[in-house]
Amino acid sequence: MAKNNSGENRRNKARENARQIAAAQEKKEKTAKTILYVGIGVVVVVVAAIVGVLIFQQSKPGITPANYVANGVSMAKDGQVVQPKQMPDGEESDLPTPAEAGAKDNAATVTVYLDFQCPGCKSFEETNAETLEKLADEGSIVLEYKPVSILDRASSGNEYSTRAANLAACVIDSQPETARDFFPAMYAQQPEEGANGRTDEELLKVAEEVGVDTSKPLQSDPEQTVKSCVTDQSFKDFVEKSTTEATDSGVTGTPWVLINGKQTEKTSDPQALALEILKATGEVEG
Repeated sequence: MAKNNSGENRRNKARENARQIAAAQEKKEKTAKTILYVGIGVVVVVVAAIVGVLIFQQSKPGITPANYVANGVSMAKDGQVVQPKQMPDGEESDLPTPAEAGAKDNAATVTVYLDFQCPGCKSFEETNAETLEKLADEGSIVLEYKPVSILDRASSGNEYSTRAANLAACVIDSQPETARDFFPAMYAQQPEEGANGRTDEELLKVAEEVGVDTSKPLQSDPEQTVKSCVTDQSFKDFVEKSTTEATDSGVTGTPWVLINGKQTEKTSDPQALALEILKATGEVEG
């Protein structure tokens, strides 16, 4: 009888050990599942947060550079940045009017669509800048520059046209008083077509050489400086959008020059250009 009890005890002990092992295994499995589910939940939350941020960033409108109106910068006497003579519908500006900056009532608007990679734009600037500045200082014109990016393909893949136009927006947003000196400085260091475009450091140096403080904040976004605006290409979307709008409006190349909205071909002869401008103002009979 004792032997039977001893055998029964061993079997009961074995069954209890098996039960305990099974219970421990079940507990481990439950713990592992809990950890797995929590981990999956964390990943889902993180992924959802990332997706949400990306959707928000893509949906929010790109910022427009301060001191730009109608995708460009307008200058009057002494290079003072002003509103266009004709403000586009729906746009507002705190800039002075051309009249407040010394432009005559009959002043013509000379609009120049330009690409900083364009040799023809450099030639136009070198040929006509002195004449146009003189006419602006006399109050006869409001000079409007509209940088676009048509020639990115000509800078060995580093999108110089876009990056240079972005730089212009950064500079004029922060320090519009440097605009008149900035444009010729950009042409003075224009890279050759098909060669590597200038680096960010080289672009910032051009700006600094005409008196731009690259550590100064933007007016449109005080959390950014001119330097961060350049390295982050903060106005890239704006440049792309304004370029599309320019080509949609009929601009097929640069320089594309308008006098009171009408294209002129007198871009290589400063005297002929000045005469056409003065005819548009009424100062010279046509």
